[in-house]
Amino acid sequence: MTETVSRPEPAVRSIRKLALFGLLLVVIMAVTMVVMEYRAEQAKAELRAHTSAHVVATQFEWLLEASAQALRRIERAVNERADNRTGDAITNLNEAVENLPSSFQFSVYDQTGRLTYSSVDNVVPGINVSDRSYFSELQRGAELVISPALVSRQDGRSIFIIARRIMRDGKFAGVATIAVPSTVLSNLSESLSLSGASTVSLIRSDGWLIARSPAIPAVDLSKSEVFNKLKDSPDGYYHAKSPADGVSRIAGYWRLNNWPVVALAGLDQRAVRGEFWRVLQFWLVLAAPVLLVLGFVVNRLFKTLRRDEQKAIALELANERNAFLLREIHHRVKNNLQTVMSLIRLQKMPQDDKDSLLGRIASMVAVHQEMYSTDRFENVEVAAYLRKLVEEISQAYGREVDVSFSADPVHLSGDRAMQLGLLYNELVSNAFKHAWPEGAQAHLDISLTEDENAMVELVVADNGRGIVETGQKKNMGSRLIVAFVSQLGGEMETISDNGTKVIVRFPVEQQGPEPVE
Repeated sequence: MTETVSRPEPAVRSIRKLALFGLLLVVIMAVTMVVMEYRAEQAKAELRAHTSAHVVATQFEWLLEASAQALRRIERAVNERADNRTGDAITNLNEAVENLPSSFQFSVYDQTGRLTYSSVDNVVPGINVSDRSYFSELQRGAELVISPALVSRQDGRSIFIIARRIMRDGKFAGVATIAVPSTVLSNLSESLSLSGASTVSLIRSDGWLIARSPAIPAVDLSKSEVFNKLKDSPDGYYHAKSPADGVSRIAGYWRLNNWPVVALAGLDQRAVRGEFWRVLQFWLVLAAPVLLVLGFVVNRLFKTLRRDEQKAIALELANERNAFLLREIHHRVKNNLQTVMSLIRLQKMPQDDKDSLLGRIASMVAVHQEMYSTDRFENVEVAAYLRKLVEEISQAYGREVDVSFSADPVHLSGDRAMQLGLLYNELVSNAFKHAWPEGAQAHLDISLTEDENAMVELVVADNGRGIVETGQKKNMGSRLIVAFVSQLGGEMETISDNGTKVIVRFPVEQQGPEPVE
């Protein structure tokens, strides 16, 4: 008797092949999406680390500058009251630091390092800091010194010192110090919502740790990767294992302007991966029912084909249904891949466009920074904000321009200040890019005034070549200027005579509903 070999029917075999192909396609798609999601989480973490470092740098630039100004006032008060032993001297010292945070402590030491005055109550008598490195540096001739991380001899807190030399009659007469508690950095770290073993740090340009959250003793980090990166760029990010504790982090760094200090924000790689796994689990939870339903449909189809090969019509309908489902899967995969390609293309763009976008984003960031730095969240005094913007634009373009800036103390809401900043960025950037031919003497007049009717007038005037009509369509910058003026509910006038003058007038408060673009 001849044994008959059972073979799958053609329809069953075709569907099995399609099922295997669909499964393979789903696996490839899943792996691709996992890889893309992981890269996206890494990119988000890199951007967050870089942005966090910028926030730390900006915050401490303000703190250091405020402390330096207070130290100058302390030196002046000490010298003015050198021979006065009454309570007036103490009052003047307290007034010199009244704008600093209450957690900051200030002290005065004589030329031998002995404590002569402190804002700390019940200080242990006989404190001497002549053995501190910052005292020695000031004694040798340095004017202002930032110390590494220290433990206060007055109250035992973890601090770092900003110290200034006191001179009297051309001679070294002592030291004025401001002790900044490490909790300032801890509070800033909490506000940034960094998780896991993430850190924020300040280090000196010689590598010594100034402060860190979580706090650790002072350590020499001169071999850290950040100093190699600083040779190429004053800010950025990198992946490295911390020399302080051996934890792998994505580190963002930002060199402070006018200070020998670098701000660091390190995101714990384990926390970043944890966020990736949470996202992946979310997608798995969503995908599991779909896969179960798909498996159930295929399984029932196989059983139907085996049970009743004669039901050709039912089998054909089932095959058509199965083919439709597979086509739908292919269509969605195609759309997903096209979306991924579009996202990748978005990252490749002309440098000028990137610079323009960065400038617009910077104008928005600056509004928030102004709010934080002044603790005014309902409105912004825009004079300092606009002055800082024109300085940043000048640095970005590297063009020697004589800028004349004047501004009334105009206060705007956060939204309107941001709209004004975006408009202002476009006007000033246009002047830097187009106003002057190479080698020309460049001058830019900027003024901001407010009249008794709560109408604000912004004037940006250059001595350049004036407006040249090319007959071409307006570029993106020109269209944005018109849109921003409309958002402010204002009007714009452009005068081209021995240069270009743009005058924008708008109300302090929005009149009526916001325009819809």
